Amino acid sequence: MAKLIDSASDPAIPTLAAVLDAKELLRQLTMCEFPRRRWDLSEGAHVTVLKWKKGSRCTFEIALKHASGWDEVIGKVYAEDRSDVYQTMKELWHAGFSSEDEFGIPRPIAFLAPLRLLLYEKVPGTRARTLIVGPDGTERVMAVERCARWLARFQAEAPRRGPIFREQAYLNGLEVWSPHSADVESPLSYKAKHLREQLNVMAQRVECAEMCAGHGMFTCGQVLLAEGRTVTIDWDTFNLTDPSHDVARFLVDLQRTAWKYSRSLNTLDQAAEVFLNTYVAAGGSYDAHSLAFYRAAICLERAKSDVTQQSPGWGPRAEMMLDEGLDLFRRSTGGRLPS
Repeated sequence: MAKLIDSASDPAIPTLAAVLDAKELLRQLTMCEFPRRRWDLSEGAHVTVLKWKKGSRCTFEIALKHASGWDEVIGKVYAEDRSDVYQTMKELWHAGFSSEDEFGIPRPIAFLAPLRLLLYEKVPGTRARTLIVGPDGTERVMAVERCARWLARFQAEAPRRGPIFREQAYLNGLEVWSPHSADVESPLSYKAKHLREQLNVMAQRVECAEMCAGHGMFTCGQVLLAEGRTVTIDWDTFNLTDPSHDVARFLVDLQRTAWKYSRSLNTLDQAAEVFLNTYVAAGGSYDAHSLAFYRAAICLERAKSDVTQQSPGWGPRAEMMLDEGLDLFRRSTGGRLPS
């Protein structure tokens, strides 16, 4: 869905106004060479804002004229220089994740440094989430199977580069919080504090797995399904990580998706089981304790996000996440929380 934004309201992205200025955008485009593309820039560019994360990045759809019609590409402008995202995408593309491969990423086109603007192909296809929440059980199974096979292939074959994801640094970013500073003993605050304490204990038992390439935010909303091709988008959070981390991300997102559409965490349990079984069958591996740790930590992270953003329904959703995080520990420790 297109969004209207006022670039002046986001000074943290200093080049946003230039990207929204069609003349300046075209001027920058004329100064660059784009592989495999010949656009007629005299026809102008049509820019539609798709998603805006204030203070961080803004994603656009950019339509440019070429010989046979209009070509739509995706542009993403950042608050900081993220040429590293472009370099990572190029390495992945050449490592067997191109448009000719069954498991791929969008083709990286260019990074316009003066605008802090990343350009990549707009991939046709259906979001995996659309099929997962749909009424057709066969399509749901197919969607989660393709997501699982993509992840297993990625972890096995992708170049290992990027910042290392470290458990303790991650936990340090999940300091105890309170939805109401004056009410430090509220139910949400108490559960968040308790879960954070248990995470510290559980982190000591996490196995040191061999690091692999990580997406960082791998969910069914990041996977596009096209005929003969499965494509994962949004590479801002790429890293080196324990393979259990991206698996946990996907499973927690399935639960949040189930809650959004049915107000139950369990609606997509069968889909989660299919995902894990397919992932293992495709060569993926995870440590059960590490998976429980990452899932619980992500539950705390998502609850914190719910409290911070306070979008409709944030209270029950945050409490649901905290309860699930604590329950994960009960299940992983045979019915008792570690003390």
